[in-house]
Amino acid sequence: MPEKNTRHAEVIIIGAGVIGASIAYHLSINGIKDILVLDGASGPGMGSTGKATGGFRQQFGSKINIELSLLARKKLIEFKNEHGVDPGYIKAGYLFLAQSNEEMKNLTLANALQQKTGVKDAMLLTVEEIQRLNHHINMHNVIGGSYCGSDGFIEPMSILNGYVLSSQKNGVNYSYDRRIEKINYTGKKIDSIETSTEKFSAETYINAAGAWAGWLAGLATEYLPVKHLKRQVCRIKETNTLPDATPMTVWVDSSFHFRMKDDHLTLLLPAVPENNYNYDTSMETNWLEKVQSIARDKLPAMKDCSIDTEACWAGLYEMSPDEHLILGRSDFLENFYYANGSSGHGVMHSPAIGELLANIICNKPNVIDTDILSPNRFIEKNFIEQIHFF
Repeated sequence: MPEKNTRHAEVIIIGAGVIGASIAYHLSINGIKDILVLDGASGPGMGSTGKATGGFRQQFGSKINIELSLLARKKLIEFKNEHGVDPGYIKAGYLFLAQSNEEMKNLTLANALQQKTGVKDAMLLTVEEIQRLNHHINMHNVIGGSYCGSDGFIEPMSILNGYVLSSQKNGVNYSYDRRIEKINYTGKKIDSIETSTEKFSAETYINAAGAWAGWLAGLATEYLPVKHLKRQVCRIKETNTLPDATPMTVWVDSSFHFRMKDDHLTLLLPAVPENNYNYDTSMETNWLEKVQSIARDKLPAMKDCSIDTEACWAGLYEMSPDEHLILGRSDFLENFYYANGSSGHGVMHSPAIGELLANIICNKPNVIDTDILSPNRFIEKNFIEQIHFF
């Protein structure tokens, strides 16, 4: 068998989704020019980025996730001027609905944390205020809620394209159809990585493989506790069922939520999938029937609507044990860095993730203390705690 040709770069990023592209761009503006981004897909956005529904929120139950959102929002506001691409950031808001005293208590605790961390427009709402904000929903059993007007929607592919174009102008190279099959290391450093036909070497390697991050780390005999989780999306056939400016509306008890996207009502329900093996992204009939039944109960406008089965889709979350980002250098391999496990928040936090990891690699200070996100927190059992409401 002929020896593979070796291609060298200063930094190799594995994963050309929105997180990988953000990291590439932020490294390039820190003076690193020889950057190569590899992806197993045939083009950009063909993994989880292209399947994302494009929600953006600052209403989280942990300080670090709120800080990530605040930094990301600042960068989204500046995005068009910086990259010449509109990220599609629309301040339609997120509205959370409580149906029990316990749910309202958690929303209240989370709101206090959000206010303390700097989300000044996050607020608690009465039933009357909720009705004025979104009169399209069935208010049965709703006792209160929370809302943030600067939450809303973004366009994942626009953000990805902006980072790809800007990083390419700075000399970053992207190479697709490059599925990594082997990672070679000596002692505490990776020497090279291989596809079926090529070998690549670098001083620094970055795992930005999303739902495939745990598998990739395993090639280096590293244990990265990131697992994929299928999430399904239901699109309604009829158009203009609700106004475009309707906030993302979430019932805390079931996490059922909906939004308008491209003139179509989009329904989401994070239920446990029937098939979560082998990176399956097929739609499940039972899930579609369940989400339709819930939607008809909670949304009177759904009464005469039908599901556009062909337009429904599923994608993969990259889940960490505490449902928070893993960011930083590997404990064992000194030239291997992680940006994984965002647990459904990767697209919205990608502008922040790219800046933070680039600063870590370049030994520059960050505006956020990222030590809490370190990969070693699972070894030391320092799980990030949060107030659960979604």
